[in-house]
Amino acid sequence: MITKIYNSHAVRALSLLLALSITLMSFGPKNYEKILLRSGTLIALESAQEINSANVIAGQSIDFFVRSDIRVDDKVLVRKGTIAKGMVQRVEKAKGIGKEGFVEIEIRSLPAVDGTEILLTGAKVYEEGEDKQTLSIVLGVLVCLLFLTMKGKNGVIPQGYSIDARVGNDVLVAVD
Repeated sequence: MITKIYNSHAVRALSLLLALSITLMSFGPKNYEKILLRSGTLIALESAQEINSANVIAGQSIDFFVRSDIRVDDKVLVRKGTIAKGMVQRVEKAKGIGKEGFVEIEIRSLPAVDGTEILLTGAKVYEEGEDKQTLSIVLGVLVCLLFLTMKGKNGVIPQGYSIDARVGNDVLVAVD
């Protein structure tokens, strides 16, 4: 009778379940420490790609990279290379009569190492192209009216353009 119970499928399944439970309990939850990232902390960023007023639209998302680790008490809260999200606020392509183009971007947020969203302030980038209005009008009047169709230059923010942002409010970040 005992050998019949010992060899039953229910006892084997129960034994397997018990062994699995003991194994999972040994991998208990990690102890995370919460570190305060203070409002106003400086975060150095750089543009991930060239941004040209001819190729972007208002409301478009633009990526920037964190240039170096952000540390507090020797704990990394934001890793180098983390992507910060910016948004095109205003943009205008270069136009005729030598009118220049421009692009304005506001960098809004980035994730901490634990995924917490960190809001950023003071990070606006504005770049204006070259104005050719005077040249276009003078040549259009003196030489040929076709010079009035001459466009100015578009606003361009080069890849690797550096900008400093600041943390907008105090944030608690969980670290190992």
